[in-house]
Amino acid sequence: MQHSKCTLFILCGHPYSGKSYLARQIVAETDIELISIDSLFESNGFSWDDNKLPDTQEWDVIFNTSYELTAGALQAGKSVLYDSTNHTVASRDKLRAIARANNVECKVIYVKTSTETIWQRWEENNLNPTRSKVSRELVQQTIDAFEEPTESERVIIIEN
Repeated sequence: MQHSKCTLFILCGHPYSGKSYLARQIVAETDIELISIDSLFESNGFSWDDNKLPDTQEWDVIFNTSYELTAGALQAGKSVLYDSTNHTVASRDKLRAIARANNVECKVIYVKTSTETIWQRWEENNLNPTRSKVSRELVQQTIDAFEEPTESERVIIIEN
């Protein structure tokens, strides 16, 4: 990743799959710009732990900010690692459009984790929190809506 030409790397996977952990490892060893929805969520005063969640308009602000930051970094010639569930084709298509508009490559990194492992990690985190607590309902909604990336999306699969 460090030596690739300017690229938008789209992280994709269920909550608790290890996307943010992987992102931190990559950023620690490269000069890739990290755009994290969780960081923008928190910097806008929202909290999973307190169930203080954005409404539709506030989510739009968070995501539009992330798209602007992504485009700005790509325009500056930096590769970007975009950390969010990106659980639908439409969400990944939006990011691919940003990559195309900036004439850069785009690759999806799918952190593939079994549902059993997701729930095990969720339960462990609720007993001994090492990250924010996301409600069972929201995790299940994301799992139910998840559209697994296909080969046509230039996907890199990481089994976790």
